[in-house]
Amino acid sequence: MNLFRFRVHALKAMLPALAVALALAGCSFVQMGYNQLDRLIAWRLDDYLPMYSAQRAEVEPAVTRLVDWHCATQLPAYSAWLRTVDADMRAGLSVARANVHIDQALGFGHDIARRAAREVGPLMVGATPAQIETFNKRMKKSNRDYVEDWVEPPRDELVRERAKRMKKRSEAWLGKLTPAQLALIDDWARDVRSNGEDGMESRRRWQTALADVLARRNADRGAVISDLETLFVSPGNVFTPGYSAAFDANRARAAEALSALSASLTPTQRKHLQREAASLIADIEQIACRRSEFSLQARS
Repeated sequence: MNLFRFRVHALKAMLPALAVALALAGCSFVQMGYNQLDRLIAWRLDDYLPMYSAQRAEVEPAVTRLVDWHCATQLPAYSAWLRTVDADMRAGLSVARANVHIDQALGFGHDIARRAAREVGPLMVGATPAQIETFNKRMKKSNRDYVEDWVEPPRDELVRERAKRMKKRSEAWLGKLTPAQLALIDDWARDVRSNGEDGMESRRRWQTALADVLARRNADRGAVISDLETLFVSPGNVFTPGYSAAFDANRARAAEALSALSASLTPTQRKHLQREAASLIADIEQIACRRSEFSLQARS
């Protein structure tokens, strides 16, 4: 498994990172659906931890504040980041610069996690036994899917699927790939370190820690926020040593592959990338944020 996905999964368990996914989706839904994002997040939260009416009445406004903050303060950062990545990829991306961009991308998720921990997290704490039971059932289903996708298939099949997905994503951004680029992606897919058992144990540890926080009664708000921030921003604290080592190795290999892919771009691919990046940036910048305290602060 590409271990960057675990951190995405960790954030998506409470769904604030869905904002990043929509902001970077690059389709008409970005513009049409963004201001409905608070409803979608609340609905997905309810799927993981069914809320009673009084709880929902507090959570929904908090989610709206989270989305308003994200729209006013984070979307401009995404546009700036995309412009820089596009320029660097077309000019020749060094491994060092690739690592900078990876840090920034992960940082976007961290910023959302911290904000969600403060705005929404405390309102979800104090879950009833029935709510925790539903949460655990949802996680067990997610774990079964993980086993089917990442533990049971033979390594060769995982490598092929990983390469297939990356080729499809790369072609969307660059156009038709050259034989050398296809080989580069195949090499990267083979080099990704993947240990299904370590991944499964790390997931269980993280899920158990989250359930423990959600089940607290009369908990100190500051302690809850701190513990949720740690779980969402630094899930590696509960990973197995093997999983943490694999994450670091895969991150380093991803930076190398991005640099090599950048160096291999043809003039036609550079133009294709520029068009795709410009289109996505335009979509993001056309999103109209609702009038809120955050939008007013952003303008001042």
